[in-house]
Amino acid sequence: MLRIGIVSYLNTAPLIWGLEKENKPWELVVGHPTELNQSLSQGNLDLALVSSYEYARNAAFYYLLPDVSISATGRVGSVLLFTNEPLEALSGKEIILTRASATSVALLKLLLEDFCGLKPYYHTGTLKEGLRAPAYLAIGDEALSLRYNSPFRESHDLAALWMEHTRLPFVFAVFAVRKEAWQNKPQEIETFAKELYFSRAKGAASLPQIANKCMGLTSLGPKECLLYLKGIEYDLSGLKQEALEVFYRHLARRKEINKCPELNFLEFS
Repeated sequence: MLRIGIVSYLNTAPLIWGLEKENKPWELVVGHPTELNQSLSQGNLDLALVSSYEYARNAAFYYLLPDVSISATGRVGSVLLFTNEPLEALSGKEIILTRASATSVALLKLLLEDFCGLKPYYHTGTLKEGLRAPAYLAIGDEALSLRYNSPFRESHDLAALWMEHTRLPFVFAVFAVRKEAWQNKPQEIETFAKELYFSRAKGAASLPQIANKCMGLTSLGPKECLLYLKGIEYDLSGLKQEALEVFYRHLARRKEINKCPELNFLEFS
């Protein structure tokens, strides 16, 4: 049976809307992005929705499912830097970073240091620690909750900042497949991929129902959930691939990864 990692955030709900069925030939393993990154890299999962940063770090071991991502063109709404002072005043100031996402941390450092010319310093910590600091990076449902009930003075959407500087969308997560899993279970993975594409189409047509159902997963009401979900994109089109490559070139230049990886997609029969 395939073991498949799925991020436990509201933004994945439309992608997996049609995957819950009885007697399915796979097991969905739910976790935070950093947990799934580690589980996939260690071989505890066959394939998983992982951070784009994780694919860059371990691309030699992975294939990509074609045309699947968690991405945004402009504001994403759930990857936010909350600050108690203007962005340009953060040089020399402490920023508390979420433990949940390597991609968002790498993106934040790139935006602040290279694009904005700032030199803050960073610590990984919790919201409680972030409330005592000049700035806090939050992602996922925590960011959504803070966005509507924020004790901070300002919030800055990282996908919007990226687009402002690059004129490109940003890809936060991709579906990576371990190469040995593809060698051992190609038919099972192809079957799952087809189900995933159908599930995504079904989810896109069911956003109001998803928003209502997800009220218990977040502090947002159905209108806020629906507004957020409409801003999330799930394709990995040519422009998204270009955006990934630009991000990876920046990471390689900053020596956060050894080299810029190729986007190595599975080819189905």
